[in-house]
Amino acid sequence: MLLKNITDKELDDFLINNKQAHFMQTSAFGDVSLKRNYKPLYLGFFDEEKIIASALLLEKRIGPYKTYYCPCGFVADFNDKELLKEIIKQLKEYVKNKNGLYLKINPALIIRKLDENAFPIYTDEYNLSLIDFFKENGGRHRGFTTKFTESSAPRFTFRVDVSKSKEDIFNSLHNTTKKIIKENNPYHITIKKNSENALDKFYEVMKETSLRKKLFVEDYDYFKNFYEKLFAKEKADIYVASVNIDELKEIFKKKLEDVDAEIENIKAKAHNQKNENKLNDLASKRNKILKHKEEIDNIDKKEVILSSIITAKFGETVWTIHGGNSDALPFLNGNYELYYHILLDSKDNGYKYVDFYGSEGKVDKNSPIYGIYLFKLRFGGKFIEFIGEFDFIIKPIANYIINKLLRIRRRILYKNSLK
Repeated sequence: MLLKNITDKELDDFLINNKQAHFMQTSAFGDVSLKRNYKPLYLGFFDEEKIIASALLLEKRIGPYKTYYCPCGFVADFNDKELLKEIIKQLKEYVKNKNGLYLKINPALIIRKLDENAFPIYTDEYNLSLIDFFKENGGRHRGFTTKFTESSAPRFTFRVDVSKSKEDIFNSLHNTTKKIIKENNPYHITIKKNSENALDKFYEVMKETSLRKKLFVEDYDYFKNFYEKLFAKEKADIYVASVNIDELKEIFKKKLEDVDAEIENIKAKAHNQKNENKLNDLASKRNKILKHKEEIDNIDKKEVILSSIITAKFGETVWTIHGGNSDALPFLNGNYELYYHILLDSKDNGYKYVDFYGSEGKVDKNSPIYGIYLFKLRFGGKFIEFIGEFDFIIKPIANYIINKLLRIRRRILYKNSLK
C-alpha cells in the first residue's frame, strides 16, 4: 500500500461512494479550515492504482513544530484491522517526517446506543474493541468524556432517521413536540433557506444563545467562512425562522377578543360549579395571552428572528452544526418549528439521517446546557455514543510543554469571549 498526496477532487470522488463518510472528511471542510490557520492535506492510500482509503489532515504550525488532526478519522474499511494497522503506521511516519508533535483522530464510529438517561441499550462490541486496537498501535485514548469541552468534536449526539415516512417521523416525536407541531404554526412563523442576509440573521441569534448559555462564541468571520466555503461546494445551508410582528399583534389581539367573548358567554349561563371552573380556566388563559401580548406590543421591529441554524450535508446525512435562538418570544416555539422543518426538508432532498451534532453524555438537570439535551431528545432521534479521540504522540516532551501553554491560551480566549 502506498500513501500519496491527492487532489481535492480525488478525495471527494472517493468519499462520495462511502455512505458513512462525514462532511468533516471532505475537501470542503479543508477549505473551511484554511481560515483557522490550518493547512489541509489530502492523502490517499493506494493499492496499485486504486484508492482504498483516504485521510484529510489539518496541519497547524506551532513554533518549530506542527500538529496534525484527522477530523472524524480516516476513511477506510474498519473491519480490516491489517489495513488499519498499515494506515496508522504510514500516517505516523508521515507526521514524523514533517516534524509533527502528534496525530489526532476521532473516528466517527458508534460504540453504543443509549436510552434517554444515557444508559447503554446496545453496544457494538467490535467498534468498542477498536479502542484497545488503537492503543496497541500507539494511540492514547482521551477517555470516555461526556462534556462538549472535553473533546475536539462531540462524543454524543442524537440522530433522526428521516428515510421513514413523514407520518412515522411525526409519530416518533416526543409528546411535547407533537403538541407544538399539531398546532400547525398558528403564529405564521416563516422559515427560509439560504435567503438574503441569512448569515447576519443567524449571527444575531447565535450571539444571544452563546451569551445566555455562557458558551464560547466564534466571531462573525468564522461563521461566514464556515458557511460560504461549504455552500460553495453544495455542502451547507442556512435556515432562518422569523415572525412578522404586525401580523403577530393582530393574532394576539384576536386571541384576546376570542377569550373575552368566551368569558362573556359563560357569564351569561347559569351559575354553577362547572361554569365557575370554566371561568377560572379562562381567566388564567386570558392572563397568559395578556402577558404575551404585552411583550409583543413592546417590540418596535417589523420582524424578529426566532431561530437559525447552519447545516452541513454529505452522503446520506445532514448535520445541524451551529444554531441559536432569540431571547424574544420563546413561547412561539420557533426552534421546534425550525428543526421539524429541517427534518422534512432533508427527507424531501433524499437524505437518510439528520444528526443534531452534539449532546453531553451525562444527563444533569443542573447543567447549564441541560435544555439543549432535552430539546434534542424531543425529536425522537437515537441517542448515540462515539468512540472518542486518540492522540498518537510523536514528540512527547515538546508536546507536553506546548499543551500546557495552549490550555492557558484557551482559558484566556474563553474569558474574553464572554466579555
